[in-house]
Amino acid sequence: MNREWDTQLLKDLPHQQQLVASSVEVFACHEDVLAGVLVGSLAGGTGDRVSDADILFFTRNGFHRQTASSFAAFEAGKAIFYRLIGEHNGKACFRKYLFEDLTSAEIHCADVAEAISLSQPCVVLFDKAGVVNSKLTDDPAPQHATFPVYPYGDEGLMWELLTCMKWLSRGEANAAKQYLKKLAAALPEPEGQEESHDDS
Repeated sequence: MNREWDTQLLKDLPHQQQLVASSVEVFACHEDVLAGVLVGSLAGGTGDRVSDADILFFTRNGFHRQTASSFAAFEAGKAIFYRLIGEHNGKACFRKYLFEDLTSAEIHCADVAEAISLSQPCVVLFDKAGVVNSKLTDDPAPQHATFPVYPYGDEGLMWELLTCMKWLSRGEANAAKQYLKKLAAALPEPEGQEESHDDS
């Protein structure tokens, strides 16, 4: 069962609590932003100091292509160490952030018509049009270890390494090593590096 947003939900994680509240403040005020959902470990109550705030907003009327001012408002006053900007299939966009206090966030904006399913756990931040229930599924949530490797090329490397650092900070060395092996196999040769040939 999905839960409604309660400001006390993240009372023990004030940094993440502030990120969630800040995102809701700048996105929920728009008429074409229909709903917001918190997913991942924070929604399930298992998050820790380095867990990212993973937030999905459902939108309409092409709002996902007009998010620059909302993201700028979210970013205002925050010390951003790293930012990754991208999109999915032209129907959704995202920004991923690493802040200087080692908190992180993923904010996704997807057209309500996009075929996105919501697995448990999730927390409904707001739902103006009753769209969340139609998106819920009984399928298990995807796991980081099964995510595609190197999907955003060199620009996404820092985010992937950040994920491994989080695993290591939790004592999950095997998860980090397995992912790093897959990442190493997926990386292209560095630019300008010629293959060595042994003619002997």
